[in-house]
Amino acid sequence: MVHGSLDVFVHPLVGKLAPISLADNRPYFSTSMRQCRDAFFNNSHKKRGSDYYFFLTKDTTGRFLIPGKNLIFLGGNSVDNISESLFRAYGAARGVQRETDSLVLDSVVFQLIRLDSLQSPMERTYPFHDDTENLASTNGLVAYAFWEQNTDGTLVLPQGLKLPFKRNFGKVNLAVDNYWLRPFYSANNRFLAPIHFALVFLVLFIMLILRKKVNERADKVFHVHTKRALRLLRTVLWLLFFVVGYLVFWSTDALYKHMFFNSTQYNHLGNINTPRFMQYLFSSNSALDQPANSVYWEIYLKEKGLWKMKRMKKVLYFKVVVDSLGRRKSTRLLYDSDKLHCDKYVQQAQTHLMVYHYYSDRGVFLNSRVYNYSRSDITRKFTLPDPPKRILVFVNGYRPVSQGGTAEQALASIQKNGVEFSNSKNICYNDDRFNYWRPWGGFDLRFIERIHPNEVYYADGHHAVATSNHRSILNFVQTATNYPKPCHGPHHCEFSDNSQGKGKTLAQLPFKSNKAGFNLRRSNGRIAGRNLLQLLNEVPGQSNNDSLFIVAHSMGYAYTLGMLEVLKGSCHFNAFYIIAPENAEAGAVNMSQWNEVYQYGSFPFGPLRQAPCLQDGVAPQTAVKGLSENRFTFPLDYERKMGFTNSHFIGYYDWIFNLPSWQKGSVKQH
Repeated sequence: MVHGSLDVFVHPLVGKLAPISLADNRPYFSTSMRQCRDAFFNNSHKKRGSDYYFFLTKDTTGRFLIPGKNLIFLGGNSVDNISESLFRAYGAARGVQRETDSLVLDSVVFQLIRLDSLQSPMERTYPFHDDTENLASTNGLVAYAFWEQNTDGTLVLPQGLKLPFKRNFGKVNLAVDNYWLRPFYSANNRFLAPIHFALVFLVLFIMLILRKKVNERADKVFHVHTKRALRLLRTVLWLLFFVVGYLVFWSTDALYKHMFFNSTQYNHLGNINTPRFMQYLFSSNSALDQPANSVYWEIYLKEKGLWKMKRMKKVLYFKVVVDSLGRRKSTRLLYDSDKLHCDKYVQQAQTHLMVYHYYSDRGVFLNSRVYNYSRSDITRKFTLPDPPKRILVFVNGYRPVSQGGTAEQALASIQKNGVEFSNSKNICYNDDRFNYWRPWGGFDLRFIERIHPNEVYYADGHHAVATSNHRSILNFVQTATNYPKPCHGPHHCEFSDNSQGKGKTLAQLPFKSNKAGFNLRRSNGRIAGRNLLQLLNEVPGQSNNDSLFIVAHSMGYAYTLGMLEVLKGSCHFNAFYIIAPENAEAGAVNMSQWNEVYQYGSFPFGPLRQAPCLQDGVAPQTAVKGLSENRFTFPLDYERKMGFTNSHFIGYYDWIFNLPSWQKGSVKQH
């Protein structure tokens, strides 16, 4: 029996919104639907991810929904029973097959019961601008799954499959029972075990014996006048000696990684339950994080009372047996694959998916359904049209632990968060997770209003000050303390006092490129790029006709370059807005790949140079390589807002939106 409660609200702007047409069959919400939806949540109601929302309009008939989302638009001008229409629409949104309207009501209930038997209650989030994705699942290169198995290989019910989160790392078990495989050294993703050296020493011992035999034979064969040839032979033998040892070591290492990383036993923990095992896995020093370089599942299963791990490919295939009422009787993992194969659809998967093959308890095949990591049924997405979409990505820079305020407030922030936040976790968010853009006059919203994207994502390019040209917090603090404040009246800041006496003011700024720090941020950006690619390609290859818009600030520039290395060829690059980039000269853009690329910030050199006291001291500005003349700076009436930190502050770049639409550098209205 399906239970639920229904709350009724009157829209706060009833009669003031544009009419809604439900005839649009595109797989994303129309502008009028967005306005209606956002006005409701922004004015009268806090959105909860676990609820389903029906927007009823009396001016039309029909309905519009996207399977897997909890927003449904329903026309009330119909002779149909409104209660039954609501229930059928709810079933379609939950993922019941497309023929919902033609099914008798009992069949709809039957399918909903089956869905409930597979899905555990969970908080579901549906961002306002996430209009084509079914569900914004957590993202990461490694998808974790936990389950317990019966002796026949089926999952223990009713617990079933537990999918807690994704991460950008897998786990390596150091507490293995086998002495030869137990690592005694680990650093920078390098693990060494006795097996490495045992095999090398064995081979070297054999080689020493062989070398001795060869030398004895050579002494008998070569005459005295051929000592040069004898020395050459011995040199070749030594070289061969080390080459063979090297090859044996790396061959052993490759085999070791295949065995040790892809599967392991946790027998030493005994028969413990899932919560206790997860607590051990993510808190014990014996289970180390291993950064992932590819997309895979990390499966933890309990078999015969003991836990073990297996790494598997992107798509897991299950056999699910249901009874005549659609209730799940058993679930069994069949196999894994990098290809998504459902009915006649076969493609290389680009994210973590599950395919459930349903059978009756008499062994009759019923159908196959595809689920994403958040357990949302996305089967219909493979039959829907794939319209070109606009994808807008915001990439933030350094996040200070304190956003100003009093000295006491700053000290409290440092005591709570430390001197710096840890580096980015390299995942993508569906909202301004760190309040980096939104507080400053809705900076991100102004881009959204101009570009009108179908999907919006936020990437975190934050890294330690050590990766910047300042190279340490101490250097930054000293420079910021000694650097002159903006002049009042005529500028007299060309020269100023420093630790070495009086000299050029600009010489205090760190223009020397920190290439190592820049490349670290770019490298981590590649991980975020892979995660974004997963979100865009839940249906493989779905992003090929999408247009990408990116807004990057400060450290986010290097991070974005890493993301673009991964995204290249997967979507069209439309516009790239680079705001106050840190160490810009260390990276480059390919203008031929973009329709528009613009850099915004202060000018320390050249014909448009501004006074030294007005320069960006947080990230001294240099030109992005590959960018021709598309650099823009503050208008004259913003001089009072400029300075060491102010010229870098994202909130003072609102002048970008004041540029005329015909002028280069403007954010065009789409």
